[in-house]
Amino acid sequence: MACPRNLCNLGRGTFRSRERMKQDRPSTYYASAQRADAETIRRQARVFLGTHCAKLMHAVPTMLLVLNGQRQAIFANKACQDFFVESGAGQAEGLLGLRPGEIFSCIHAGETDGGCGTTEYCINCGAVRAVLMGLSGSSAEMHCRMLRSFQGGTQALDLAVAVDPYDLNGEQFAVLAIKDESHEIRRNVLERIFFHDLLNVAGGVRGLTEVLRGRVPDTLRPDVDLLYTSLDYLVDEIMAQKDLMAAENNELQPRPVDRDALDFLRDAVEAHKGGPAARGVRLVLAEGAEDFRLRVDPMILRRVLGNMIKNAVEASRNGQTVTLDCRVEDGRGMFSVHNEAVMARKVQLQIFNRSFSTKGPGRGLGTYSILLLTERYLEGQASFSSALETGTVFRIHLPLA
Repeated sequence: MACPRNLCNLGRGTFRSRERMKQDRPSTYYASAQRADAETIRRQARVFLGTHCAKLMHAVPTMLLVLNGQRQAIFANKACQDFFVESGAGQAEGLLGLRPGEIFSCIHAGETDGGCGTTEYCINCGAVRAVLMGLSGSSAEMHCRMLRSFQGGTQALDLAVAVDPYDLNGEQFAVLAIKDESHEIRRNVLERIFFHDLLNVAGGVRGLTEVLRGRVPDTLRPDVDLLYTSLDYLVDEIMAQKDLMAAENNELQPRPVDRDALDFLRDAVEAHKGGPAARGVRLVLAEGAEDFRLRVDPMILRRVLGNMIKNAVEASRNGQTVTLDCRVEDGRGMFSVHNEAVMARKVQLQIFNRSFSTKGPGRGLGTYSILLLTERYLEGQASFSSALETGTVFRIHLPLA
């Protein structure tokens, strides 16, 4: 075939099995079952290819379909063709004239003669509903949860579907963009289960250790206290990662209350100066620290200050001091954490970038989470400065109560 990507060479056999589906008054549970004939599909495909949109759409990594008024494909870009072929549903040439559920091998698409869009299951299908809106002249974004036939079994797909209307020579079409979010959704579910189970185990061990603190001989008390502190730190770290995941997914729900800044900062110093990471480093409260009232979610602010402190401690050497401060600046409440180290310029240029770390791959969420939580959930701003004369200071500015 001279041009397999443009699907111009549509064989008449593609529609032979479809001709018997047509009825003068087709029955359907939802969308129309009526289909365009093979010649109409070929004509519409040729007209669309003449617009020169095809080359641009082939370059887009997202799956794109152009559907006619009967919800049949007159064009599929390379990403969509590859998905169709790799799924074992057929060759790219066979896509033309099919409906989305037939392209993606939906298990319900063949339950009625009308095919995709006409079964009872299609009533709740986000893809069909989006396509109908597009063909009526409206843009839409919906989700489609589909079970499809795949390699002799059944596979679940979670698809994000966006549609826009498209008028070509007086005919109404719909441009469908499809993103397979199955892996992302599955990962999110597994992460939630993982955090839930991990917190249950770690929290349970911490609880048992707390009971042991009151029952062990005095000679073992320091060891048990150290074990409890380490487990408490572990639980807090797990919660911090869980909260960060929720924040990135816009699932974190702030619960603001009025708090005194100085009391909050004192609590932060006490919570971290005995932690495993702070060994050999002094944590102190600045002498000129000022008190002020602010309305924040205590848990989120604790996470932000905790990451600021951990970063400062990790950057410090034995015997150095990390100083925490709070005061009112320009009508806003300011918290800062200072350490004596200086960051190289190439490091400064990448601070707050996700996954950037001086400690190697797989790290780098600390400063990123400071920025994310402060700006998205505390309605504040995060910043830093680092110079040989002054050391490194991370600051957050928050609205006053």
